[in-house]
Amino acid sequence: MSALFARARAWLLSVVCVGYLLYAACSPLLLDQRVPLEGPRLMGVVVSAGMLVLALTGRLRAFWPRLAFQVLLAFLTLYGAQLTLQSGSLGEQVVYLLWAMVAFPSYVVLMGSRLGLVIGLLLIGAIGVMVTRTATLSPEQQLYWVTGLFVVLSLLLTHYLIAEFIERYLTIHERTSGELQAARLDALTGVAGRAALEGELQRALDAARRTNSPLSVILSDIDHFKQVNDVHGHGVGDDVLRAFAKRLRRNVGSAGTVGRWGGEEFMAVLPSVSRDDALALAERLRQSVSESAIAGLQITASFGVAALRPDDDLNQLFSRADERLYDAKNGGRNTVR
Repeated sequence: MSALFARARAWLLSVVCVGYLLYAACSPLLLDQRVPLEGPRLMGVVVSAGMLVLALTGRLRAFWPRLAFQVLLAFLTLYGAQLTLQSGSLGEQVVYLLWAMVAFPSYVVLMGSRLGLVIGLLLIGAIGVMVTRTATLSPEQQLYWVTGLFVVLSLLLTHYLIAEFIERYLTIHERTSGELQAARLDALTGVAGRAALEGELQRALDAARRTNSPLSVILSDIDHFKQVNDVHGHGVGDDVLRAFAKRLRRNVGSAGTVGRWGGEEFMAVLPSVSRDDALALAERLRQSVSESAIAGLQITASFGVAALRPDDDLNQLFSRADERLYDAKNGGRNTVR
């Protein structure tokens, strides 16, 4: 079930429950007399209050609480129909049918479109049997009940179609969004992949041009990473890459976006960050990597920093960061240039 649909369901059911609670509280005032809170009305208040609490606390997303309330609602529906038919009061029968028009469509919201539809159809069929077996109903009352049940059925089917469409649409939407997000992330390290990083860099460059603000990038490379794979194996190498990416992301924080450029190279895109500040950040990253073990190994990394110039495009900015990284590697590694 879609998480968006689950949240919408909680709010819709909350509205229905609040509506019934207000009805139960205000109906004696409208009648200008004390109406005893008993029978179906008492059960309706208890069920509505309980469902409202679960909906507002987020616990109605679980299947079993919803199923328990569905069983209570089904019992209340049949019990209320039986008492209403036995009362012989046309007014009570009309009120019951009006509330049934609200309750039955809510089944597809509570239990999902398909299961809610099945439950609703079974209850409508059971009430129809009760109506045909109640000999005290006048022809006019029978007509009211048949008409009311037909309207309830129409509303139930309409809400089923709407809920089914929403469930499918939201499920497809979330699956597609998840796939797009997964495609943007590097599968091994969980940070942005190269394509996403290029897109973020281009957006940051365009924004820097529009607002005349600084933009810096930090290109990093794990020193002697080939030896890690050769000595400890590729599994340990993968652990190092994951831990290194996590270390970079934690230290960069909200200042920018960290992504894997390829192999053991990572990049941090830093909008609104000057070169001096980027150099200071790169030095903190270097110290963070070198001063404590990563995935159980003591490693170091080299960093190249470049800031946007007035005539730069994306390739020129990256090339300059790559040159600085090359200088750092040739300068003894574990350095910032």
